[in-house]
Amino acid sequence: MNLIKLLIKRWRQIFTLMLACFIPMAYAAKVVVIESYHQGYTWDKQYYQAILDTLTPLNEVNHFEMDTKRLPKNLHAKRAELAWQFIQQQKPQLVILADDNAVNYLHQRLNSSQIPVVYLGINMNPREYHLNEYKRFTGVLERPLLRRSLLLLQRILPISKHRKILVLFDQSDTSRLAAEYISKQQLSMLSDVEVEILQLNKLGEWQEQVIAAKDNGFSAIVVALYHAVRDDKDQSVDAEELLRWVSANTPVPNFGFWGFSVYNNGNIGGYVLDGYQHGKIAAKMASRILAGEKPENIFPVTDDLGQFMFSRKGLSKWHLTLPKEIEKQTTWVE
Repeated sequence: MNLIKLLIKRWRQIFTLMLACFIPMAYAAKVVVIESYHQGYTWDKQYYQAILDTLTPLNEVNHFEMDTKRLPKNLHAKRAELAWQFIQQQKPQLVILADDNAVNYLHQRLNSSQIPVVYLGINMNPREYHLNEYKRFTGVLERPLLRRSLLLLQRILPISKHRKILVLFDQSDTSRLAAEYISKQQLSMLSDVEVEILQLNKLGEWQEQVIAAKDNGFSAIVVALYHAVRDDKDQSVDAEELLRWVSANTPVPNFGFWGFSVYNNGNIGGYVLDGYQHGKIAAKMASRILAGEKPENIFPVTDDLGQFMFSRKGLSKWHLTLPKEIEKQTTWVE
């Protein structure tokens, strides 16, 4: 009798395995990622790769690019409408909204649709979008790591009685929110560091501020977000070319808040947010929801797990040395 039960159990296992081989995607969930920006933007590449690594091949993942870094603002609503049509065509079991523009334009319709949503890269307070009132929404907040960055700069810049740091943003919605967040932080513990934040839209303005940085008393520049800068013909400026220009022409060291900006011909380093890590947090939330957990039971989190990232070439150019304990924790890039 025991032998018969064992044989039946084994046949059931074999039958289940055969079904899995013949229809591996039959029960896979479909996930749609709505990008505020585009795949050519390194931040998008990093978080999207983390989503793919976490959710596939067990689930099907598709994406739509709103491309709001490069397109003028008067076209954003049209791109959002196309994104909504894409969601309706795909009929996903879960949507991931990446960055503020996707959330801003789509959160109300998605809340009405009953589709669970995970957001990432949000700089706005979620209450401003009423996300705290939506039971099927959860996700990851993005906050520039200003305090840790300034503490780092205190330790590696030449000793001075007073350090003045210029933080440069473009004039995108994300930059506006990030700059507002930084401005509201209490920096009393960094009384010997003065921070000046500028949001500049035009290429000529960026070039003027960078070249004059040392004459204006700045010890360093933080090139924060620079992907929505436009030239004198109102055309989108190639972001990587702009950062390379800053690196080649700045009279003071240039640092960053985001890992995608750190490389040999870009920012020399900093205590930075990592797009892959950010996407991984969001993707794990999505996995829990697809496994049956309710979004309302998954509390939103703030991604404040930065990392030290530096270019050896950049440090050498400015004759800067990292403290030994920081050097041991540093991720080196080329």
